[in-house]
Amino acid sequence: TRAAEAFAERHVPGTLNLATGGSFVTWAGWLLPYDADLYLIARDTGDDAVAELVRQLALIGLDRVAGVFGPDAIPQAVAAGATPGVVPQTTPAALAARLAAGEVDVLDVRHDSEWSAGHIAGATHIPLGHLTARLAELPSGRPLVVHCKGGTRSAIAASLLGRLGRTGVIDMPGGFDAWEAAGLPVSQGTARS
Repeated sequence: TRAAEAFAERHVPGTLNLATGGSFVTWAGWLLPYDADLYLIARDTGDDAVAELVRQLALIGLDRVAGVFGPDAIPQAVAAGATPGVVPQTTPAALAARLAAGEVDVLDVRHDSEWSAGHIAGATHIPLGHLTARLAELPSGRPLVVHCKGGTRSAIAASLLGRLGRTGVIDMPGGFDAWEAAGLPVSQGTARS
């Protein structure tokens, strides 16, 4: 439940990053299993903070929180032999250069209406909530840069892809908003999801 930036810098491999905040419960409902125990790694492990996380998850039926760990779980896992996970980051300008050189593929995890309003040419479009079911549609063979509108969903998607064994995943914090702000080309058209 730590912030996306902290997760990208260092995390326990195989964990899913659902940062606390406005969309925490929404994405927990989409992406967490209802029939398995859940263990949380949280920035704040105080009684009130933990009770609130457990309450929010229980409201949507995720009532199998079996444990909560603090951020010290990451160095402890490393000390026990785990290689820490890292999510590389890129900027819109760097992505544009790598796209022009044919070095990367792009995954857009925004909703259909967002895609239709404008997208990066050549990107694969799979909304975040459908990503697990549609893994076979992802391009392979090159690094995969993930983006959304502002960076929240792409951070979740990058962690999900890592959890599912996909390597070479790169996140673009700032998302499509940052791409447009940089004055980079935008394609328009109907959703392909």
